Amino acid sequence: MTSESLVDEKGRVCIPAELRKRMNLKPGEKVVFQLDEHNTILIRKSITVDEFIEKSKKFSKYLASLTDKPIPTEKIFE
Repeated sequence: MTSESLVDEKGRVCIPAELRKRMNLKPGEKVVFQLDEHNTILIRKSITVDEFIEKSKKFSKYLASLTDKPIPTEKIFE
C-alpha cells in the first residue's frame, strides 16, 4: 500500500486515514520512526512494556502447542 502526505512548515506529517485504519492507530497513540540503511523512514505502532509482555505470553502459549518444551516467558526477560 502506498500513500502520500505533505510535510508542513513545522515538519509534521499526517498519516493517511487508510494507513491509520489498517494499523489500528487511535488518536493519542505513539508511533516509532526508524531510518533504515537506505534512508527509508519506517513508521510502526509503539507498544507499551505491558502490551509486549502480554503478546509474549500469548506467543509462549502458541509455542507450547507446537512443542513439549516451551521457554517460560519469565526466562525471556532474565
